[in-house]
Amino acid sequence: MFFGLIQLKKNQKRRLHSGLIALAVCLLSFWIFQSDGFRVIENWSDDFKASLFRDELKASEDVVVLMIDEASLSAMDPVVGRWPWPRSVWADVIEYMAMAEAQAVVFDILFTETHLEADGSISHHDLALVEMSAQTDFVTHAMQILEDPHNPYADRPLPEGFAQKYRVEDIQGLAPSNNNTFYIPFNPLRDHSHRMAVVEFAPDPDGVYRSTRLFRDYQGDFYPVLSMSALLDRLAIKQITFEPRQVKLDDLVVPLNRQGNYAVNFYGEFESYAVSSVLASVAALRQGDLEALYTDPRLLAPDTFANKLVLIGTSAVGLEDLKNTPVDSRWPGVFLHAAIASNILMQDFIYQVPETLVWLTIFFISLIVLLTALRFSSLVGQLVLPSFLLAGLVALSLWLFAQYHIQFDLIPGLFSGAMTWLMLTAYFAATEGREKQRVRAMLSQYVSPAALTEVLDNYEDQLNAQVGKEEEMSIVFSDVRGFTSISEKLSAQEVVKLLNIHLEEVTQITFDNKGTVDKFIGDASMAFWGAPLKDDEHAYNATVTALQMTRAMPKVNATLVAEGLQKIDVGVGVNTGRVVLGNIGSSQKLDYTIIGDAVNLGSRVEGLTKEYHLPVLISEFTWAQVKERIVCMPVDRVRVKGKNEPVLLLCPLAIGDKDETDDIEQAKAIADQVWSAHNAYHLKDFALAKQMYSSLPEKYNGFKQLFIERCDAYITTPPAEDWDGVFTLTHK
Repeated sequence: MFFGLIQLKKNQKRRLHSGLIALAVCLLSFWIFQSDGFRVIENWSDDFKASLFRDELKASEDVVVLMIDEASLSAMDPVVGRWPWPRSVWADVIEYMAMAEAQAVVFDILFTETHLEADGSISHHDLALVEMSAQTDFVTHAMQILEDPHNPYADRPLPEGFAQKYRVEDIQGLAPSNNNTFYIPFNPLRDHSHRMAVVEFAPDPDGVYRSTRLFRDYQGDFYPVLSMSALLDRLAIKQITFEPRQVKLDDLVVPLNRQGNYAVNFYGEFESYAVSSVLASVAALRQGDLEALYTDPRLLAPDTFANKLVLIGTSAVGLEDLKNTPVDSRWPGVFLHAAIASNILMQDFIYQVPETLVWLTIFFISLIVLLTALRFSSLVGQLVLPSFLLAGLVALSLWLFAQYHIQFDLIPGLFSGAMTWLMLTAYFAATEGREKQRVRAMLSQYVSPAALTEVLDNYEDQLNAQVGKEEEMSIVFSDVRGFTSISEKLSAQEVVKLLNIHLEEVTQITFDNKGTVDKFIGDASMAFWGAPLKDDEHAYNATVTALQMTRAMPKVNATLVAEGLQKIDVGVGVNTGRVVLGNIGSSQKLDYTIIGDAVNLGSRVEGLTKEYHLPVLISEFTWAQVKERIVCMPVDRVRVKGKNEPVLLLCPLAIGDKDETDDIEQAKAIADQVWSAHNAYHLKDFALAKQMYSSLPEKYNGFKQLFIERCDAYITTPPAEDWDGVFTLTHK
């Protein structure tokens, strides 16, 4: 009975502590959700749903997009020249749309600058656009309203009469923002438009365009975004009222997200035509060839645009209006406005669930995970039901979006469920696995903690390693320069002390950058990245390690001098490639190591640091994976002994995002200079290459002298016609 009471108290304590952990996770999840901490990951989830279910849907047929695409630029180049086109071109487009009886023509193009004739008067092309805009009552031109704290001309008033003509009246409940800058069409175009609309469309913090405000304000007046301007007449909107989570356009209720923005419901297909087709139709019409408008597939009949909302924008890459969206990373910006217009015309909206429902989801998922963990003692039993629960939550979120366009917040529930399970698992391991922990502590005296975890938790991989497996990894070789001559001057004890001081620093740097020390070979060391623990950045971490090894030499030498020993210097080589990983050796002695051509090449690269008088060299295979993050200069294309294919060697100069002491700009300048010299050298312009190499800083004297001598030799005796610039090594 006594032991039963003890067990009862133990279970009560276990349930109490588990309940407190689950409650803490709930409160943490509530706080993160309320502070918008899940927003970035939730956006990625929403992006996936949009790309999955919206990519093949078609926008409203009442919305037509005229696209300035690559074909239009090519077609118009011999007619009016390169972009930007004369603005009389757009007058022709407006005239054609008037004849076609389009309901609205909306430009997603800013006409802010005036083009002048030689006598200083407004260009006749600009006047043609002004006159045609004035003659019609359906043209909307673009403006920008934005917040720019660095603008010296901030908070300027709009031109007289502009607000009275173009602002939206009868708009209620919309709070003003801090906009202080505007860009509007040139005068007199700004006075002769039917409407004026805002084209500025800000991305989310991760650079993806998902939502916008439907109206923008400036000095107390509100102006529609491009899509809304096309709808004001179409829907004959009289009153606009903003309420929490929605805006009413007369009787039409348009939902807003929690930030008060309109979430775009994307489409994969739009009624879209090239502007060049319209201009070709204008040309045919002026030539009197009316029949061609209906028979020639390259032309567009006027009834194509009858009673349509026509949005004009760009999709050509060089015109820089491609946006990163959930359905396409290079979406024409005008499609965003076309999608919003289609959403409202078709009442095809995205709805976010109430916050209360998210809170309840967090609570119930944590509760179910808690009850499951208390009910089952095995890890598998504790994991099965929560896994099905979270999978069901994902399925529910996908179904609600696919069927009803409801954005059900997925990440808070997943986070609360996963975090509750992890915290409870950690608690159970800490309180009920003490014996197992003691065994781990005992074994860790003989093997590294990382290797121990790999053996115990991933035994399948270890069995694969027993027979060997192929992996892509990065290898670092380092070697003390001139160690033989140094060791001849020292006693055996001093040699050991010197090596221990040096290799201690090498080991620590390797461990700090997630590397595995393979072996020490006298004064040399070999390390690799990518096993036993996976490392997707193995090339980067290996290169960082190589640079840090050389930068640690002043510290190592200070210690050596303090011990009465001689200073040393090192050379470090890095290579990346496919290797064979396994436990290699005999039944009496096994080494967890790697073999293969990539390992041999890494050793050769290290040996070449002496040849080129540089502390660190990396192969082109490593450089391919680090060039976006580490500044490197080219060294030479070499054919090492034992290999037929040449390899480009490079020298890393600056880590950038790893070491704040790097002078990135100086490193980039040196790298650019050496790249230019390298290219001149391979183009056989040896005089130019010599000049560029000669101007390198003193720290590269050995390297630059090598190439100066090569250039001099080739200037005196030019290489053969089939010379490929590769230097062939005859020694290891």
